[in-house]
Amino acid sequence: MATLLKTIQDVKKYVAANASVKFDSLKPYIIQADRKFVIPACSQELYTVLEPGNSSDNKEKVYELLREASAHLAMFLYIPIGNVEINDHGIIVESGESSKAAEWWQIRDLRRSFLESGLGAIDDALKIMEANEGDFDEWKGSDSYTLFMELFVKRTDTFNRWFNISNSRRTFLALRPYMLEAHHQYFVGKLGKETVARINFTTKPLTELSTELAQGVPFQVMGLMQASLVNYTVAKAIDSGMFEITPSGIYQKLDDFPGQKTKTLNDVQINRLLSNKILAGEEFFKKAIDIIELNPLEFPEYTSKESAQFIKPMDTKSTVSF
Repeated sequence: MATLLKTIQDVKKYVAANASVKFDSLKPYIIQADRKFVIPACSQELYTVLEPGNSSDNKEKVYELLREASAHLAMFLYIPIGNVEINDHGIIVESGESSKAAEWWQIRDLRRSFLESGLGAIDDALKIMEANEGDFDEWKGSDSYTLFMELFVKRTDTFNRWFNISNSRRTFLALRPYMLEAHHQYFVGKLGKETVARINFTTKPLTELSTELAQGVPFQVMGLMQASLVNYTVAKAIDSGMFEITPSGIYQKLDDFPGQKTKTLNDVQINRLLSNKILAGEEFFKKAIDIIELNPLEFPEYTSKESAQFIKPMDTKSTVSF
């Protein structure tokens, strides 16, 4: 498999790898990192065509960011095996008079740093891709783009704006199933697929002063829908057991980092947070609905469900009556 990183010099451009580290040792983990993290974000189609001297400045920036992500994430995957030697006699930890194996907590912190840096680079690449879709036709025509655009909240920093996840893309990805559930439960049925799509593909007004113009109204609604989705998502995630709920935010429980301790909320605090998040989700959604109903020309597909025609039950002698 061709990868974005082809030599040890490519790797060392982004991470401080020791001179003794060979590219052949890292290559299996580069392949894994690209397959597991990079390609799902940017699409196989775009990944295949990225190369030095791309046709646009934006593509070149994305190429560099994805290479940076690949290097850091490969190191994240490599460190557990790189810390030991496996041979016919078993698994050995190297130690000598002038050196010794790193402590477990040092390894944990180093892996966390590589993971956060790699996923952060992917998020930065996605920001550029979202803002310059015309330069990324390969991505725009892919399944990765469809998944990316499916929800109102597409990036880690957007989620983090409304509820703290320490800008962790890993936590963001772990929360995505709950976002998808909330999206369909609360929004699609009420707004309709066409209105959801119209909001989802809106763009930011050219200036802050244009919020009263046509291009600004869908963008206002988009911001409210993002806030609503984040709050509904947190409410759904609270009882899942997959996350640590702390006074400062929500975090994924990471088996990769043993010994990590966080101060979690008690049951009373969690129940209060759950109620507050549901209420906040409802309030933001109501505000969005108000704007939509005040601007029918901007949302022609929207039909208020209160005015929609429903089948009413009739009193008959049958077991099931309509």
